[in-house]
Amino acid sequence: MTIAIPDLIAIFLSGFGILLCLVVGVQLLLRQAGIRQSNLLLGVLLILYALTLSNSLFAMAGIYAQYQFLYFIPINFSLSLGPLFYFFVRSRVQPSFRLQGRHLPHFILPLLQFLFYLSIGFRSAAYKSWIWREVIAPYGQFIEEGLLIVLALGYLGAAYRMLHGIPELFWKGPVYRWLRRFTISLAFLFLISSGYEILDWVLYGFFEYNLFNMEWVAFPLKLSYAGISLLIGYHAYLYQHQSLILPEAQTKPPAEESELSARIDALLEEHKPYLDPELSLEAFAKLLGVHRNTVSKVLSSRGESFRGLVNRYRVEEFIRLVQEGQHEHLTLLAIAFESGFNSKASFNRAFKSHTGSPPTAFFQN
Repeated sequence: MTIAIPDLIAIFLSGFGILLCLVVGVQLLLRQAGIRQSNLLLGVLLILYALTLSNSLFAMAGIYAQYQFLYFIPINFSLSLGPLFYFFVRSRVQPSFRLQGRHLPHFILPLLQFLFYLSIGFRSAAYKSWIWREVIAPYGQFIEEGLLIVLALGYLGAAYRMLHGIPELFWKGPVYRWLRRFTISLAFLFLISSGYEILDWVLYGFFEYNLFNMEWVAFPLKLSYAGISLLIGYHAYLYQHQSLILPEAQTKPPAEESELSARIDALLEEHKPYLDPELSLEAFAKLLGVHRNTVSKVLSSRGESFRGLVNRYRVEEFIRLVQEGQHEHLTLLAIAFESGFNSKASFNRAFKSHTGSPPTAFFQN
């Protein structure tokens, strides 16, 4: 079997994108730092898109043509990508947000898509040939591709609108601008693929012309599929290393240790970067315009660690929010998440360490 040059390029890029998504996706599933729910949502998104792209890769490489029993194996999760991305963005910008039962309707169509392919994916080749002729070719593929366009662009639009309404405050600005760029880039690639799909429907419906028979004409579509995998894989890497997103501080490095110590306190008190569960020592040092080792040295001279200092501010923020009455419409755990903590266990440990008692006992007293 001879593979055309455009397909070879697309196969190479898709294969690299699949590998990138799988590796970074597994890293996110195992990651304990930052917002755990965001890690899980983005990790699942990466892995499911890697499987979905594998479906196209097998077709381009001729694997399905050679091993026809593999047709329709349940690795197409295209309808899940929109909801997963939207809820990833939402959990990243709203730390107290948690997926609940009322959000399950967003995943009904992705579940039905999986169950459909599961019901036919392990049947005989003769049955798959029949289901293609009688169901998928005349109706199913158009319904599935139409739903993909509507869901993907709809959820991407909802994510962008949510990001557009958030004020850009110091450390939040670069992070939210990064998320907007991520969303716009993903929407652009989906628009390319959607445009090709719609054009193919029109040409085939009115002229019985298959757009995919012309190798170079269909190349941008296949390239957009690979581009999506490379885009989300790259941005998932940036998500785990937030210091790469932040710009270099414009202030001059302090000449004395006492000056840097004062700037550390001023940064925490004025701009509250500790509210971000993703805040790391490296990112904090970049906001100050110094090396992370310099920050560690100054804090050590004060008898503090970076994590201890940040958690102290988070505990104080938590107490302030509760005293303001936030607990009347939020749970204590939700307030802890809004204060910058990423888990119940880390919150309880930090609170008891700084106050000498667990949260419930502290407020009872």
